[in-house]
Amino acid sequence: MRYLLFLFLLFLLPSCAVEDDYVPTSIEPIFMDNPSAKLLVDIIYVVPSKNHNQSKYAIDETRFMDFINGCFFNRHNIGFEMGESRVLINSELYDLKDNRDQESSVFNTETQDSYRQDRMNIYIIPRTNTVAIAGIGLKQRALITDEFLFTTTAPHEIGHALGLSHKEVEGNIMCRVKPYLRKEFDSDQVDTMYNKILSIN
Repeated sequence: MRYLLFLFLLFLLPSCAVEDDYVPTSIEPIFMDNPSAKLLVDIIYVVPSKNHNQSKYAIDETRFMDFINGCFFNRHNIGFEMGESRVLINSELYDLKDNRDQESSVFNTETQDSYRQDRMNIYIIPRTNTVAIAGIGLKQRALITDEFLFTTTAPHEIGHALGLSHKEVEGNIMCRVKPYLRKEFDSDQVDTMYNKILSIN
């Protein structure tokens, strides 16, 4: 009987890790009218063919920009402004399930010719088309699955895109564990992002 109970609990454990990602952040927004380090952001909706368009995502772009600025970046004198909203037709990137364990490599290759080097580029794909991937961050590029736009996944991947690596300190935005506790960048991380934005501009 104990063995069966152990197996039952073991079966339930993986769902806890996924559920943790969905706990909403409770950060009080702080907005700045004119932050010193500003960067344009393009939002790029990935679709599988020309028969699809971005409307399937139903993303409120203004709300998303307010979320990342107010909750994470404006308080550090960093601000993002909406650039362009566009569509990328790319079936390989759209369905990352076909590329398990090679997601970052596929993201890098498939976006090499579509991202603009004078801004931040945020690619959006459906969460349902990945296996346990909420987001990926590369040089000036972040891939964020649609279900994770309004979670700490967004600033985490933007941090990677601006030169940050993981930092295993609970509560830090760049921590890989307990995403529901992530709330802040440290001063060194802020300096890195700030300087990167200035170099891009």
